[in-house]
Amino acid sequence: MKTKLFALCTAFAVTVSLAAQISIIPKPNKIEKGEGSFIFNKQTVIYTTEKSQQNATYLRGYLKNATGFNFESVKVSPASNFIVLDIASSYNIPAEGYSLEISTQGITIKSSTGTGAFYAIQSLLQLMPPTVYSGKATGFEKWSVPVVKIEDSPRFDYRGMMLDVSRTFFDAETVKRYIDWMSHHKINKFHWHLTDDNGWRVEIKKYPELTRKGAWRGPGEVLKASFGSGNQRYGGFYTQEQIKEIVAYAAERHIEVIPEIDLPGHSKAVTASYPNVGCDGEIGELSVQGEGQNAWCVGKEPNYKMLEDIIKEMVKLFPSKNFHIGGDEVNYAQWGTCPHCIALMEKEGMKNHEELLNYFVRRMETIVEKHGKHMSGWDEILDGGNLNPNSRVYAWRSVAKGIESVTKGQRTIMMPGEYCYFDMKQSPIERGHNWAGIVTLEKSYSLDPIGTANLTDDQAHLILGVQGALWTELLGWPPRFIDYQTYPRLAAIAEVGWTQPQYKEWNNFYKRMTRHHFERMYQMGIFFRVPPPVAKYENGAVKAELPYSWAVVRYTTDESEPTSFSPVYKGEIFTDKPHKFRFATFFKDELKSVTISPENAPYIYLKPETRIETSILENNRFPIKNLTDYKYDTYFRSASRVKTGDYLIYQFSEAVKASRITVETGIPNISFYGVTDGYVEFSYDGKNYIKAGYFERGVVVLQPEKPVLAVKIVITAPNDGHILSLQDLRIEL
Repeated sequence: MKTKLFALCTAFAVTVSLAAQISIIPKPNKIEKGEGSFIFNKQTVIYTTEKSQQNATYLRGYLKNATGFNFESVKVSPASNFIVLDIASSYNIPAEGYSLEISTQGITIKSSTGTGAFYAIQSLLQLMPPTVYSGKATGFEKWSVPVVKIEDSPRFDYRGMMLDVSRTFFDAETVKRYIDWMSHHKINKFHWHLTDDNGWRVEIKKYPELTRKGAWRGPGEVLKASFGSGNQRYGGFYTQEQIKEIVAYAAERHIEVIPEIDLPGHSKAVTASYPNVGCDGEIGELSVQGEGQNAWCVGKEPNYKMLEDIIKEMVKLFPSKNFHIGGDEVNYAQWGTCPHCIALMEKEGMKNHEELLNYFVRRMETIVEKHGKHMSGWDEILDGGNLNPNSRVYAWRSVAKGIESVTKGQRTIMMPGEYCYFDMKQSPIERGHNWAGIVTLEKSYSLDPIGTANLTDDQAHLILGVQGALWTELLGWPPRFIDYQTYPRLAAIAEVGWTQPQYKEWNNFYKRMTRHHFERMYQMGIFFRVPPPVAKYENGAVKAELPYSWAVVRYTTDESEPTSFSPVYKGEIFTDKPHKFRFATFFKDELKSVTISPENAPYIYLKPETRIETSILENNRFPIKNLTDYKYDTYFRSASRVKTGDYLIYQFSEAVKASRITVETGIPNISFYGVTDGYVEFSYDGKNYIKAGYFERGVVVLQPEKPVLAVKIVITAPNDGHILSLQDLRIEL
């Protein structure tokens, strides 16, 4: 009786364990779970009907590396212990769809295309022990997969990710690794933002200055330092051979690479390298990114010859039928004073600059179509006139812009910033922009590209899919921040694009993500974001809420950063110094969340009466008085880039006794436009100054021994932003 009971319990445990393995992301649309498992061994073979053997070779690479088994390729379909890749165009299976059937005897994949088989392989890999991705087996893995039948295909044909490589440059190997991770999540479009104000990244042989000059910024370069690149030469570009290699690498993983050169705005790298491209006349006000003279002149006819030359070279590098020309955030001030643009507007009877943009866009459509491609652009290309029906709109400003696009008959990709922009903060205390709001994992997951909009069937079909985007002005540091900002949010967008909405559910996704997919991403080599805990101070005790029930949270009691050696939080901690506690979630003691402090236990900063003395010109919208209001969400902005020798003094009306004074620069909680080169000094008597230290990432902390009368910021080199931002002092008793 005991033996039977033990056997039943064991069988139940195995069934539960196998069921737990079926936690695929993105979630398949139909899963039938069976009993038992298929076990891989040294005799397991692979048979494929695919002539190229591409998918079989790809799969064998992962399996052999992880298990050590050979996975011999056979020419006749075996009866048992097999993996069969049966690809036939006659199968009534959608192009990217597949069936994956696992029995105790073997694994059968059926698809009508190689792409469908590739996505079946991605699902199969997720059913295996996670070390299949790294090949770093522990020796304790059970190399098996559960008995299951999956029938699956994507909701949308377009499931994309955009990466900006202009503001922060990533080498070819990093881009390949990024593409690998995308493929594991069934993302099939890589939108490559190759040019912008801060760097031109694609080799154009007819115009070598674009990369000889336009790919670099810093001292002595035509582009000034920016976005934390510091006062040193920074940049890089991809040769045409490297691009061909990356495009081929992506194609092997069934990813289409869509190139973008941003036009006619966002083009400082071009106008700095070839000044004749820009407008004549007054520069006028700066662009939204603080650049002057950064737009192509629409009225200079030779510019269109140059653009055609550039596109003629690029279309040979990118097989994609789609070519993205940007079209966003054009600084119309330059066109408004340019005699060539003014003359063109008069000739064509144009009344506003949106019409001039439409003229440029239509010219680009003609050039792109001439070379066998279709044009794409940001949703600003909807303004000022009609578009070619073949042109695609990328709706980034809002869902409403996407709806506007399809009602005008344009093919549209939904990527509204409030859901899809991964440069946005993931919580209020983390680095990132916030103009589109806080973009959490749950927020990204909540997007429905079609949603409740009152669209006709024809209009709904014009929504081709969904795309994430990572703009990179904040990605210069810390290391691997590209991973942190992308994952796991891209996994959420992948499920938005793949899974039918009736099968999506947030709590289920989050459980699959934290319980299983974190480990997979770790084995893939992704330095993904680990969610932080929430800590509160209540009734004399600090209490931490774990982000998921099996999370490991560590803490410190002295304001220091928690490490893998810090104690594990196990329950409420009574203390009279809650403000000194710090908490962080750890994954395998290698990946760490952002560090948090307890709520309801903030620092009480001193707020002495202060006046400011400075040589720095103020921006009236962010005035100097913001530095003395002790509101830590307000800040001061300079009117322009600061120069060597500039200074700012915080002068107290009375000497302030403080244990610590933090001088933090940059926009609060974004670390943007801070001091690049400079130091802080302080004075006990208001006359003689003592150097406290040089800025590191825009911050200096000083610990005076006596009451302080003044704190002074000294600039030793121009900052690497077009303006400088400073904050209130944080003065601790």
